[in-house]
Amino acid sequence: MSRARAVRDTRLARATTTPEFPALGRLAHTVFVRRKRLAAMMIVASPLTFIVAARDAHAQRAGENAVTAAADVFGTAVGNESTGIYDPGDVRGFSPLRAGNVRIEGLYFDKVGDENDRLQASSRIHVGIAAQSYAFAAPTGIVDYALRMPGAAANLSIFTEGSSLGYGTLQLDGAAPLNDRLGMGGGIGYVHNVSADGTSNREGTIAVIFKWHPLPNLEISPFWSRKDTFEQKNGEAYQPVTNFLPDPMPQRHFFGPRWATSTDFSINYGSLLRYALASWVMRLGVFRSELAQPTSNLPYLNLATRDHGELAVDSSPPSHLGSTSGELRLEKNLTRGPWANRLVLSLRERNWTGRYGNAITVDVGPQTINQWINSPRPSLEFPALIHDHVDERWAGLEYQVARSNRLQVSLAAQKVHYYKRTAIPAQSPVSFATSPGLVAGAVTGNVTDQLAIFASYTEGLEDNGNAPSNAANSNEALPATSSRQTDGGVRWSIRPGVNLVATVFDLRKAYFNLDPANAYRELGAVENKGLELSLSGSLTDRLAVVAGGVFSKPAVRAAAPGLGVSGDRPVGIYSRKLVLDINWKPPGTSGLAFDLDTNYYGSVPGSLDNAVSVPAYTTVDWDTRYEFRMAERAASLKFAVMNLFNVRALRVLDSNTYGFYSGSGRRIELRLIVDVG
Repeated sequence: MSRARAVRDTRLARATTTPEFPALGRLAHTVFVRRKRLAAMMIVASPLTFIVAARDAHAQRAGENAVTAAADVFGTAVGNESTGIYDPGDVRGFSPLRAGNVRIEGLYFDKVGDENDRLQASSRIHVGIAAQSYAFAAPTGIVDYALRMPGAAANLSIFTEGSSLGYGTLQLDGAAPLNDRLGMGGGIGYVHNVSADGTSNREGTIAVIFKWHPLPNLEISPFWSRKDTFEQKNGEAYQPVTNFLPDPMPQRHFFGPRWATSTDFSINYGSLLRYALASWVMRLGVFRSELAQPTSNLPYLNLATRDHGELAVDSSPPSHLGSTSGELRLEKNLTRGPWANRLVLSLRERNWTGRYGNAITVDVGPQTINQWINSPRPSLEFPALIHDHVDERWAGLEYQVARSNRLQVSLAAQKVHYYKRTAIPAQSPVSFATSPGLVAGAVTGNVTDQLAIFASYTEGLEDNGNAPSNAANSNEALPATSSRQTDGGVRWSIRPGVNLVATVFDLRKAYFNLDPANAYRELGAVENKGLELSLSGSLTDRLAVVAGGVFSKPAVRAAAPGLGVSGDRPVGIYSRKLVLDINWKPPGTSGLAFDLDTNYYGSVPGSLDNAVSVPAYTTVDWDTRYEFRMAERAASLKFAVMNLFNVRALRVLDSNTYGFYSGSGRRIELRLIVDVG
């Protein structure tokens, strides 16, 4: 069995079987498989929303712009837009998602199911100074999702977008007060995704959320969401037998057999509670996240030469992942003279279960890059499933103190209890347990009203999952390992709303990869030291900028003895990333704006011994936006040329395993948003 770990992680991080929620599965099939009828109904229904929307409703989505919404360059997503040097899968070279550093409205959430834009309005990466006042910060940063909370007025937004690749979407999001204490929001959407790497699918999303004030000082917000993915075609992974890159660059089409498709279903639901009493605040979040994959087929090409090899498909049995997680947080605020004190007690827990199995490799036949190949659908009998279970509990106490906006200090301590048990058929179950104590501290000093210096130290514990299916020790349980991070820097407020931040950081954690015997194990430690620069804000009332970058030196340290082939640089971690996003409103115009988005990605090692690297590349996007009134309703139209200079590039999935960068190739996008209510 041979496949990229990143692709295999997608299978395990994206799985659910219909028996877990059969009624919902039947509903999803009825609603989303008959997608053409649904899309037609949504398009026809759209004008009717002008009639049913309340007159006093406020705008919801027409003004969405990630550049103007970003507070720094570290990572901001708003609706369907994003900006920054980092994203939820990559912060300072590592993944907050894999590390378990995800929050919903600030509370701990173990994300298993795919995100749903009908539920999530935005997200932000908290790292460096952006994490200074964030309770219980973590190495590799924190991803915090904000929900589409209903407000005091009714609203409804229509979002439609398409591209020259064939991508198209129609989304309806809205909310309405049911009475003076209860509001309801939600949405429904349909997407036909098409990417340059050959990946395509059809998705349906739906969500509902409530905001209830049974008492003036008590707020309860239950929510539910579901995402269904059908006809998923995964672009090929390329695995050279020795150290070379695939050539020529693959085109954007899917070249595997017609039967090699996948299907998955995600649900995320739970509730948030906030209760305030005098100087005490209690916050509670309880969440359930599930992902099921009834079918999974992932093609890859074993390259004997730069352009030719053997096509195979890893076909996996139906799988299911689910996690119940949450956090109870008590906060005590006390002010005495110039001193403000805050005490935070946190109890977090997750209960994660997984049922999945080893893939069966189907040999399709010889293939040349960009050559379509087909084969009959095989009849497969999968082995018995593997059963995984993780229990994890965190108890933490943090003390924060601030004096007259000049000095802020925080000290935190956490105790973790971690237990994992993996049962592989015909083998004895394997279990791991650990109970470390973790500490963290941060300090920010405002030297002047414009200049601040800051520093922090954070320790963490991260679950490393199981060995990938392309390893000799496929699905072997891996222990949880510790991580730590130190950083510090300065922030200069150039003018109100415009900040320049410079940060140095040192992040260290365990390094897992395939060894020369093809066993996936801990090869040593990896260290990433670097410098971050961030400039953000409105330089004038017509010019907003998000600019910056990361310059780092990721290195493998303390490598296990006897390897002989491990290079100095870890596989797949960029040492350079630069971003320049500009939003400009021409003088003498109203509602017109231009955006320029430039991203530079440095070269990245593609093999364990650093013998081959994916070259650096730069992409440039340009768009024109126009905000106007349509039938007395706020609306915006966006025309964009993405990847203006038609750059095509590879990305590293694992050692000597590559995929096609999904943003490759020039494309045109057109978007219309109307805030009906």
